[in-house]
Amino acid sequence: MKNNNTFKEYIAPVVVLVGICLVITFALAFVNSITAPIIEENAKATADAARAELLPAADGFTEYDGDLAVLEENKLYVADCYIADNGAGMVITVKTKSFGGILTEMVGIDADGAITGVKVTEHGDTPGLGTKAHDPSHLEQYKGLTELTDKSAKADPSVNHVSGATISSNGVHAGVYAALEQYKMVGGAE
Repeated sequence: MKNNNTFKEYIAPVVVLVGICLVITFALAFVNSITAPIIEENAKATADAARAELLPAADGFTEYDGDLAVLEENKLYVADCYIADNGAGMVITVKTKSFGGILTEMVGIDADGAITGVKVTEHGDTPGLGTKAHDPSHLEQYKGLTELTDKSAKADPSVNHVSGATISSNGVHAGVYAALEQYKMVGGAE
């Protein structure tokens, strides 16, 4: 009789919980196999639309397969670089450290090396304060620039930083700086 109580009290609940875990694991794996390609396709479409917005003169893009700039390991680096098929320029995705963690931005650069646009695509910065550095009106100041003198927005006289959001401003600025370095590494838009 004692063995029967041990089974009911200890072994049966464990078997039931393991069974539930297995069923849920297989269900999640099945759902993931269906949704993962859709999510990947949507992310690619969103990135392609952002590239077209940042470099409207381009007729299509090909991913650059050479070396990517790493200015600071895990803090400031180029994630990808796409060159316009017609030689109109390139769009570079940069990841940089910001106040709220890693910030992802895309920078368009034309064939002459001038910035055509900057767009923050992911961030964890404080809404209302840190995100002022992501506003299109703030990012507009980078258009037409071909060079930045410093990785820090505060130390670079060619741009203005957002007071009260210095770390976020520096994150955005450092990303643009890295994109220009990548442009130089590639040798321009070939």
